Amino acid sequence: MNFGIGNYIISLDFRMGVGMDLEFVDSRPVWTMNNNTGDVKAMCMEGMIVLVPFVNLSIGKIYDEVG
Repeated sequence: MNFGIGNYIISLDFRMGVGMDLEFVDSRPVWTMNNNTGDVKAMCMEGMIVLVPFVNLSIGKIYDEVG
């Protein structure tokens, strides 16, 4: 499940793990899809990832590499 608040994207996913973790990332690769064309593309995410038992919560901004 994904939704946006301002410039931030919030993603909630299920996982098969029971550990707890907090990560701050600046270039994590993520898959994105253009809803108009259906094109799938790898982009970078800058933000925070919270791993709790069976849940992966990602909060951050998605950007395209320039260069």
